[in-house]
Amino acid sequence: SLIFVFNEAAYWFVGKLTDTTTYYRFFWMLPILFLTAVQLTEAFTGGHKKEIITAAVLFVVCLCFGANFFFLNRQNINKPQNIYGLDPDAITAAEQIMADWNQQQTEQEAEKDKDSERIEQDTKKDGGSGQTEEITVKGAGSIQNQPGVALDMYLEYQVRTYEPRIIWGISRKAYLYEAEHGYDGQKYARQQKVIAAVNEGIRDDSKVLRRCLDKNGIDYLVIRTIFDMDSYLADISVLPIAQSENYTIYKLYS
Repeated sequence: SLIFVFNEAAYWFVGKLTDTTTYYRFFWMLPILFLTAVQLTEAFTGGHKKEIITAAVLFVVCLCFGANFFFLNRQNINKPQNIYGLDPDAITAAEQIMADWNQQQTEQEAEKDKDSERIEQDTKKDGGSGQTEEITVKGAGSIQNQPGVALDMYLEYQVRTYEPRIIWGISRKAYLYEAEHGYDGQKYARQQKVIAAVNEGIRDDSKVLRRCLDKNGIDYLVIRTIFDMDSYLADISVLPIAQSENYTIYKLYS
């Protein structure tokens, strides 16, 4: 414990070898918080009444100042706005994306069935049957079952929690790398371009952004409406299809 837990140098060293957030959360933060709480509790509750009252007063003072006068300012009290405890923007975005995606899948399946029927009829007219199977197999698997969505860092986990069928267009590691190194282009280069647009509303070369979106298999973008990205994205055939209170949902068109 003294070497790997209660040691800042160990946290830095192990963090160089693996994911620092995982190490911090499970092997460094949890035991320290637990043992600190146990020690403080035993120190005060095992003492005299005066010490217990002092501890209670200090606890209240820490809550007040640490949470920006939580008890005095009702605006600092966050009440759940829905049964999921998620931001309404996340729920709206997930539902709108899946509704559009399911409709698109239905239309594509219907179109594929029509093409198969037409090819089969043409094949029968030509007096053969092998060509029908060959063409049908080529089309199999071309329709993805899950939409790829690029979200800002705030919405990523919330949207995926509500709708697990949605695939992240930006990985968590890419976000963590960008937070530490900025837009250096050395690692997760394509995802960095998408992060700049989605997370911060940065308008770089739109054609480069489109190539990055296509390469990463992204079908939808969810961007804060305040960034006003409509005209910028329209140049690369990325158009708005829905809107929540604070976000606009965009869809990539070919």
